[in-house]
Amino acid sequence: MLDNYETIELFGLTEHDNCLPIPNDDILQDHIVRETFEHMFAGLLGTGLEKEIEPLAHGLASLMFRRKAALDTELGKAKDLIGGLIRAADGSEVLETQLEATQAKAERLSELLDALSIMSETAAQCYEQQTGNAFLPASGGRTSKMAKATGAVFEAKQWLEAHEREAAKVFQIEGMPLAVAGDRDWSDTALIWGYLDKIRERFRQNYNSELILFHKSDKIGVDAIAAAWARSRKVAQVTFQPNWRAFGKAAGFKAIDQMLDTPNPLGGVAIFGKTGIALNLAQKAEDEGIKVMRIERPKDQ
Repeated sequence: MLDNYETIELFGLTEHDNCLPIPNDDILQDHIVRETFEHMFAGLLGTGLEKEIEPLAHGLASLMFRRKAALDTELGKAKDLIGGLIRAADGSEVLETQLEATQAKAERLSELLDALSIMSETAAQCYEQQTGNAFLPASGGRTSKMAKATGAVFEAKQWLEAHEREAAKVFQIEGMPLAVAGDRDWSDTALIWGYLDKIRERFRQNYNSELILFHKSDKIGVDAIAAAWARSRKVAQVTFQPNWRAFGKAAGFKAIDQMLDTPNPLGGVAIFGKTGIALNLAQKAEDEGIKVMRIERPKDQ
């Protein structure tokens, strides 16, 4: 039986909707959009409202296209802000925090935009099937990634591109990677910082190299505490954010696989607590002969 925190770890759920997983392509297309059209308009066939099906269906599809356009505009503004923050970078923690928050927002907007792109194109197809007319949005053009690749192919390409970016980032950093994972409700900051300080010193002695921190970039718990430690100590860090939309329940485990499958071999693994994904990282690392440090959760937490 999974406890609440392991469930959160597996499904990526938090109290904030910005962290909730986005349904995969099949659910977006079939269980959400197509079923919405079917349920909404099936009951109007053979009634005095049948003639309203065409304008209502067009309006529903157009609404999704308008929302997609709004998200595209918002994403463009976020990207512009990221560029400005990069140019203004002065090494301050305030600016770094703002940059991280803006990047997280842009990444979320990108995920939402991809989902709305799929939903709007599916809605356009439903309109055409329902009415026999070609769909043209009330404003703007009709473009969609669906015209270029299936959802599965698109997501696979997206994951590979992200993986390649992270791999390239690792090549640019001098040092030995340490992978960290653990409980998302861990609050003992001093304990984690103390262990990371000791591990960093051990890396310097054993590998004659600086430490690079690998983590999944959770905004709370062990990952967040470790990331704050890295910023404070000026230690490079590489994040492997789970792609919940592409991989669903397996996203956290895919992120772990990415950590292990990088050009720079891991110098070690540190797990804090006993969440399923952290234990999975530890087991896979030990299977590959990588040293693992397991830190027990304090009894008062």
